[in-house]
Amino acid sequence: MLFARPGAGKSTQAALLAKRLGVPHLSTGAVLRDEVASGSALGQLIAPVLERGDLVADELVVPVVAQRLGAAAAAGGYVLDGFPRNLAQDNALGAQFPDAVQPQAAVLLDVPAEECRRRLLARAASEGRSDDTPQTIDHRLALFDTDLVPVIERYERRGLLVRVDGDADRHVVTERIIDRLDTP
Repeated sequence: MLFARPGAGKSTQAALLAKRLGVPHLSTGAVLRDEVASGSALGQLIAPVLERGDLVADELVVPVVAQRLGAAAAAGGYVLDGFPRNLAQDNALGAQFPDAVQPQAAVLLDVPAEECRRRLLARAASEGRSDDTPQTIDHRLALFDTDLVPVIERYERRGLLVRVDGDADRHVVTERIIDRLDTP
């Protein structure tokens, strides 16, 4: 699984790693955005949450991720991007799945908050994503510190966390991740 501030390149790295490792890329953000785009009842509940830059309620996101995670694990593995986002989601992950489905490593992409903010503003200008306004960016960066840092600390205590400098060309970062994962 990959952890990083919003805009650090988590989804880019997850896609590159999944391709390199020959496993599915499970992106929670993409799954949620697809649900919104579908116009489903669940998507209508999720849309305003994403627009505010808030985290989707655990009772909505956990079942969606659990379904995809089980299927990806059965297919031989996964690269998980954007989940868990808080301790409750991590607890749900631990409770719902056997050890065979649990992550074998957690990678923290270390990119400074200001660089992440710059990248997100550039993405907003080029892609027009509604969840990339200056206010939602600042809010999402703050949520990283309050909600995700405790999860990262938990994986570090478990001995599963690998820290990687993510402030470089995407292919350089991928090689750094592979090198760190190959190091015992």
